[in-house]
Amino acid sequence: MTTSPEPPATDRAGEPAQRWGMAARRVVQAVLDWALAVGVGVFAALGAGLVAIPLVQWGFAPPKLILWGPAIAFLAVTYACDIVIQIWVPVRRGGVTPGMLVMGLRVQTLRGGQPRARAYLIRWVLLTVDGLLLGLVAVVSIVATRRRQRIGDLVARTLVVRADRA
Repeated sequence: MTTSPEPPATDRAGEPAQRWGMAARRVVQAVLDWALAVGVGVFAALGAGLVAIPLVQWGFAPPKLILWGPAIAFLAVTYACDIVIQIWVPVRRGGVTPGMLVMGLRVQTLRGGQPRARAYLIRWVLLTVDGLLLGLVAVVSIVATRRRQRIGDLVARTLVVRADRA
């Protein structure tokens, strides 16, 4: 009685390892992109604080400006920077955010082409869903889907692939 040969153990074990490997790359990429946006926001808040303190001391502004000025500057600049990083930069740079550049990833359509700005907008809006439970929703989605897509990628019909394999 002959049986068909089984694939090597490395082939069977490679698929889950590849899924988790891509999920880990995408987590690091997301953290890098978010850290860049937050870092710019922190510098904006520091600048706003440096402007607010003398204005309050000289009596030109209410004391609440020392708290609210930097807080509003931080939120507004971080939000604007995130939009630039997630939408404008990939449209202009061939589907690559700064974090993707570091991790060797890029975004493409299901057919292999360059996504339009609308796809990046959809991906960015759905980051709110993918980011639930500290990104656990995105990680589960990446590991569970055949093409390793998060929810934003599924709706926008895009893929994140290794840049060297694209």
